[in-house]
Amino acid sequence: MERRDFLLGSAAAIGAQVLAGKGSAEVPGTDSDPGGLGTSAAAVPAYRILGVPLRAGSLLPGNENDAQAYREAHLIDRLRAAGCTAIDDGDVAIPSYLPHHSIPPIRSWPAPRIVWECVSERVAQILQQPGQIPLLIGCDCSVVIGTTQALQSSANAHQREMHVIYIDGDFDDAPPEATRSNSAASCAVWLLTHESPFWAGPIMRPSQVSVVGWSNPSKAGQGKVSSTSLAELRLSGAKDAASRILKAIPDSSPILVHFDIDVLQKRELPAAYFPHDEGMTLAETANLLGVFLKDPRVRTIEISEYAALRDLNLEYCGKLIDLLAASLRR
Repeated sequence: MERRDFLLGSAAAIGAQVLAGKGSAEVPGTDSDPGGLGTSAAAVPAYRILGVPLRAGSLLPGNENDAQAYREAHLIDRLRAAGCTAIDDGDVAIPSYLPHHSIPPIRSWPAPRIVWECVSERVAQILQQPGQIPLLIGCDCSVVIGTTQALQSSANAHQREMHVIYIDGDFDDAPPEATRSNSAASCAVWLLTHESPFWAGPIMRPSQVSVVGWSNPSKAGQGKVSSTSLAELRLSGAKDAASRILKAIPDSSPILVHFDIDVLQKRELPAAYFPHDEGMTLAETANLLGVFLKDPRVRTIEISEYAALRDLNLEYCGKLIDLLAASLRR
């Protein structure tokens, strides 16, 4: 316990020092604030880019420093060319000597929890500034625990309840098992919606989470978690499906959009950490994100599971940036 407290304290101190040197962009506001947290329909948000050098939540190495690839592919410049205000806030400070092991029930525990706390503290500082939207890159899916913790804390201060839109080729709701070592990423939705010793919360009600685009079904039984499968999405069309999902979310709810790139089919984007043969096309994904990311209630965005080791010339990273820029274009 003392070691964990030391790691958390050190990471928080480093993060505070890094943030102290960063400026924040002023963003105009209006009286209309759908998310209730300082981002209005008429305001121009500033996207604060944060790298998350994390592999503790993954099954195997492969996406621990992939934020650098986005930077080498000129993410910031390309977002600005699309009319966005984009600020590179560097990487979340994470201890370099976290444990890595395969002991059940959650691989490398407590490393994922330590990272979630580091991410949560850094994201919370950005959310305190009106009009600032954290945009996380280079992370695995378990990062959603830390970002949810930060956004819900901010929402609670305004007596609001947040919503998570979880775009993923998998349902990511594997329950922790005493006889099996699961990655934290594969348990992310389960951890969000169940009380457990692995996370103090706040626990999301299943109705506060929408899983979108999955082709591999739930491992825990979908229960009350709202979901739209790949097949259902194609039946109605990506734009209509996204609009329907947003309409079901209360107007006052701030939204976290989690985008795991393995929702895309392997032949169009093979640079996912865990690529899927079945998945959305780039055009379908553009239609989906084009609706979700333009919603003024969106307060946090994260792009997970990109594997730079499968994209040495950054071709697919460029395609991801094109998707993002088109979806955020002003």
